[in-house]
Amino acid sequence: AEYHVEYLDLRLDCPCANCKPRRENKQRMIEFQEELSRLRIEKPSIEIVGHYGLKFIWPSGCSSGIYSFDILREIAETEPHSRWQQS
Repeated sequence: AEYHVEYLDLRLDCPCANCKPRRENKQRMIEFQEELSRLRIEKPSIEIVGHYGLKFIWPSGCSSGIYSFDILREIAETEPHSRWQQS
């Protein structure tokens, strides 16, 4: 299967230890979204992480999150932004 996922959707779902807690509740998600909306979301560099997933190196500074292939598929199959808007 082939999917198209916006960079912003990937960035909002970053699984790293710094970004993941910023989606713990609705208020923190809103603040995180607002912060990212002020940044220029550019194409990240990508590294393959074994047979497990991908690591995106974002020009905005985040680079430690590893996106498993299962998470990437979930992001791709979910309505844009709906994963982080839910309470």
